[in-house]
Amino acid sequence: MRAVFCKIAGVDPVMLEDCPATDRVWAAQLGFSLLLNFVVVFGLAYYSIGYFLGEIYARLFVAFMVAAVVTTFDRALFQFDWFTVSLLHEARGFDRDHSTSWRRLVAFARPFWRLSFRLLISLAIAYTLSVFAELAVFDGAIRERMAVDNFSQNAPYRQRVADFEKGLDEKGTAQRAVVSRLEGELAVLQRGFASHIDQDEYDLLRRDSADARSRIATIDSTLTDNEKRIRALNEDIYAERYGLKDKPYRTGRPGCEAPSLCYNLVVTVREIRDANDKLRREADTLRARATELDGKASELAKRRAEGEVVNTRHKELETLRAELAAFEARRPALVADYEAQLRRDGVYRPLRDDPIIRLGVMDELRHDPVRGSAFTQMSYLIKAFIAFLELAPVLAKILFAPPTVYSARIRTAVALGQRDAFREIDDRANIAPFGVINVVGVSQSDNSRLVVGTNATSPGLDVPQSKALASPRPSPPPEPLPRSDFGSFEQAAIAWLMKWVEASPDHRRAAGDYYTTRLPNGPLFVASDMAIVDYSRAHFLRQARFFELGIGFGELSLCLAVSGFRTVGFESDAGRYEAATALTAEMSRQGFNTTQLSLLRGFFPNVFQLDRTDISGEAVFVSTNVTSNLMMEAIDNVIWSLRFFDHLIIDLSRFGEVRDLPSQRALIIKLQELGFREIAQVYAMGDTDIRHFAHKQSSSRSFRGSEPI
Repeated sequence: MRAVFCKIAGVDPVMLEDCPATDRVWAAQLGFSLLLNFVVVFGLAYYSIGYFLGEIYARLFVAFMVAAVVTTFDRALFQFDWFTVSLLHEARGFDRDHSTSWRRLVAFARPFWRLSFRLLISLAIAYTLSVFAELAVFDGAIRERMAVDNFSQNAPYRQRVADFEKGLDEKGTAQRAVVSRLEGELAVLQRGFASHIDQDEYDLLRRDSADARSRIATIDSTLTDNEKRIRALNEDIYAERYGLKDKPYRTGRPGCEAPSLCYNLVVTVREIRDANDKLRREADTLRARATELDGKASELAKRRAEGEVVNTRHKELETLRAELAAFEARRPALVADYEAQLRRDGVYRPLRDDPIIRLGVMDELRHDPVRGSAFTQMSYLIKAFIAFLELAPVLAKILFAPPTVYSARIRTAVALGQRDAFREIDDRANIAPFGVINVVGVSQSDNSRLVVGTNATSPGLDVPQSKALASPRPSPPPEPLPRSDFGSFEQAAIAWLMKWVEASPDHRRAAGDYYTTRLPNGPLFVASDMAIVDYSRAHFLRQARFFELGIGFGELSLCLAVSGFRTVGFESDAGRYEAATALTAEMSRQGFNTTQLSLLRGFFPNVFQLDRTDISGEAVFVSTNVTSNLMMEAIDNVIWSLRFFDHLIIDLSRFGEVRDLPSQRALIIKLQELGFREIAQVYAMGDTDIRHFAHKQSSSRSFRGSEPI
């Protein structure tokens, strides 16, 4: 078991065999500490992500990956600590080789700086884990606050549902009034019995039946009013329970214990529901009584000759009664359909629960005037506890570790290995001709040791020179900008654009909020654009030609152009077209090759005749984050023009307008009708969904698929 713990700690078991028993015990303790750290991080991660990952397998996988990464990182740091702790113990002797007091101070403090940075790393890990743990610990309070906010946001939704139900109630009342009127007319037509006794009995039955139905109508009206009152009281109860004071008569004090207003409202609702139950039972009794009376009256009516008018009214009355019964049966379904329509239209706002929203709610809870101090104190306690769990093994390893022979042995072994490696380098340098050694550095003296028999301080040394190169050949065409140089390219573009934007109000107006927010903070080249550039560099040959719709300041088109692709950018806004043109010229002056970029001002596809364009390679249409009313007015022409392209790289969520999933699926169907098929998903993050489509008749002479560059 001790050997297993030593391997977990990253200790060499062979070298440890020659060390004292205390070293083996300490190494086993470190391995056991790392194992405990894995268990703690796994438990924290599993507990902290439960509110947004409901699947047990997904939670186990994510928790295992987080715990494995943190533990592996801690293991690497523990292995490094074998060197750092030794430096801490030997810091007193660092000033022997330094003459000045300043250098002695710097040499003495260097190990402590490294140890401080080491502790900051562990503290950062502990802080990150504590943030996710807090969001799970305060789950109840956070959900309560989110529920209150969501209830307030859905007030328009509830009002529209209530208005719809009111309209249904009015329609049902109108239909019942028509039925009652026809029943009265039919009663008049059915008079005229041969016997006065039969006539009186018939009239009594019809009168009793009418009284019963009148009482039923009164009860239904009372039930409707009571249900409306219950809904209103439920809203007041919810507001009183959670302290929501959005109306003057509400107290704003949370809680529902006696003898609060919330408690009295709950009692009132209970009493009303009991009364409704009694009224429903009475209505059922009256309906049965009315049905019985109608049956007896019908039997009496059979004793007289039924005329054609009476039969017609009977049929009409039965039809209306059937329609009324069908309407009342359909009422719940109508309400449900209307609520579903409101949800589709976005009137109803569902309760969202994710880490970003929870962080905002946690900040609100900390500033709550009543419970804010308690939340803040508990938050500090959680952070301190998790920091202790994470830092305890680190502090024990760094500050309280006993002197070990293993540390000295491992440092000695590394030093010997480095010495042998440097000796091998020197041996190889000694036998190499001087003319083939490229000496580079700040000064010649720093590199003169690479050459045997050379004294850097002797300016008169006769050094053999390398042979002259052959006559230079014509320079090849400019190569694509390396991907690693895009950072300097972006910084140069940002620096110039910030000056351009501040030059005049028209420039700031052209930049808008989109660019004025991004330029000071970065990045200018967003992740989605860089994903398109990387995908194009990996999958398209250089003869492919790109056409970007709505270039803005031209950052994506510039990146494609300096990557070696012939690129055409379209922009309808005059200010942004001016910025893109000036930026292209400025980047060319700063040494970046922008000759592959052409810019056109106007509305696509009016300013470009695709059927007259001579394209040696395949044409690639690019559109990302292009939403405008002007484009939507001509969206049919834009989509129709796509048939001239071989490839499409499109952001489905923002093509002409912000599109939901049904609208995106409809756009994909239109592209399929034009002959395009989906090749790959280029980028997906949040609601951004950029995909690559290729025409079925494309020759693929510029597309290499999954082939590497």
